[in-house]
Parts: sequence; C-alpha cells; structure tokens
Amino acid sequence: MPIKRTYAECGDACMTARAVELIGDRWTYPVLRELMLAPKRFKELSAAICGVTPAVLTTRLREMEAAGLVERVVLAPPASVAVYRLTPWARELEPTLHELGRWAHRQPDRPPTCGGLTPDGVVQSMLTMAPPEPPEPPVRLQLDLHDERSPSDTRYGYRLDWDDDGLRIARGTHPAADAHLRTGSTALAGMLYDLHGLPPEGDGAQVEGDRDAVERLLAAFSDA
Repeated sequence: MPIKRTYAECGDACMTARAVELIGDRWTYPVLRELMLAPKRFKELSAAICGVTPAVLTTRLREMEAAGLVERVVLAPPASVAVYRLTPWARELEPTLHELGRWAHRQPDRPPTCGGLTPDGVVQSMLTMAPPEPPEPPVRLQLDLHDERSPSDTRYGYRLDWDDDGLRIARGTHPAADAHLRTGSTALAGMLYDLHGLPPEGDGAQVEGDRDAVERLLAAFSDA
C-alpha cells in the first residue's frame, strides 16, 4: 500500500490545502458534526455515524486526536465515563461548516437526498439553513429527539430560542419553553424541509403546550 503523504510533504505550503486535508477525509466531518453540541461516548458515535465500523472509527478518532481536533476525557463523577469532545480549535470550524453546508445546497443539478439525520445532525442542519428573519413572535421550544433508524433508544434534549439575536440551539432543558416537541430526528427534517408543518396529531410527533409555536418554527423554514 502506498504511503499517504501530506500536502506539505509534497512541497505545498498552502494552509487552505492543509485545512481541506484535515477535514476532508471520510468520517471526519460526521465526527465533527456529532461532537459540535456536546461530547459523546464511543458507543454513541458508533451508533450515530452510518456505515463506519468500530475499528475504522477508532483509527479516525486517533488521527483526529493527533491532529488536535478531538480529545478523549473522563467526565467528573457521578458520570465517570470516557467521552470524546472537540478541542477549542476544532470548535472554531462551526461557522465555516455552516457556510460549507449552504454552499453544498446550491449545487447545480444537486442529486436527490436519501436516508435520514441523527438528532445532532438535524439540529446542525437547522443552524445551517435558518433564514435571517426570526419567527414573529419569537419561539422558545424544548426538543426531545431520537434517531428512529437506530435500534438504540438514545434520546437527546435541546433548548431552542429564536429571536432577533438569531437561532440558538443547545443541549439541555428549556426552563421557559412555550412548547415541548417530541419526535424522531428524520421526521423533524421532513417537517422542516418537505412537509413544512406538523403532521396530524399523534402521527410521529407529540406536542405539549403551544402548538402554534412549533408551527411558527416550521413555517419560518418553509418561507426561507
């Protein structure tokens, strides 16, 4: 097998080429995406990244550690489990990756998409594709998402705020949510980008509280 050489080893001093090399390998971006909101255990990453084997994921994580993109840490008690998290330097990629996603959506003759999205994946897509104008009135939601394609029943909670300061979504519980939406992550992607609205009551989504607040969120994406 030929030895893989870096751009620098080939005599190319371009740092943009180096950046593309760092994030362009297969599996690197899905790892970045899945760690952008919060650290994850190896098992969570393995379940979230479609098609990767444990051995390949282990190798890629080691390479990303060596490159300064991720680090393996042990959470404080009572959790006391090993997780992977992005380094501060890797987190600086977030706005660049959002721009890259918007650029990809403008691809001429873009092939139809298939498959689904993980909970963190659909959240990243929302942060990427959110229109500049917020809903009126502003939206405050609690999202409870799971990956309906996965045999594991892992669920993640998110607090969402969308007002004049922009769309903000983070892991956790919203203390002042107007509504609580429980659904699958792929189902939410369909509501945002295909259905542009909530399905009939009980059909793949549960809403507690102000249903109109959820509808305002979805409508904002349909108007983009």
